[in-house]
Amino acid sequence: MQNWKLFAIVLPIFLLIDLLWLGVVMKGFYSQELGELARRQGASLAPRWGAAVLVYLLIPGGIVLFVRPLLGGNATAWEAFGWGAAFGLVLYGVYDLTNLAVLEQWTLRMTLADIAWGCVLCGTISVIMRLVDDWLKK
Repeated sequence: MQNWKLFAIVLPIFLLIDLLWLGVVMKGFYSQELGELARRQGASLAPRWGAAVLVYLLIPGGIVLFVRPLLGGNATAWEAFGWGAAFGLVLYGVYDLTNLAVLEQWTLRMTLADIAWGCVLCGTISVIMRLVDDWLKK
């Protein structure tokens, strides 16, 4: 039951942080790097929202299911960040390196930036999850 509570709490936080990053902070970067590969509606990116919803369910779910068990009862925030960042490295690394391997227009710059973001995002969410987990146990 605790996993479901954690998931319900970290999901909207994950969404907010990632959508701010993709849609505001780095909007121009992603639009430029994706170029003709991106689905667009006019000048704006137009993702397939059904697939995007699944991604936004899977990543926080993966953090709760795979990172949380690695955090013992006294894990520090740095340990939570480290395990979350490692999860992000694997997850985003597989995605971005596969794209780099098979898509002609996928750039190394995009690969490195997106993998770094995945590490930061998943690490940050893991710290938040750890703090929420402690709070729920009280």
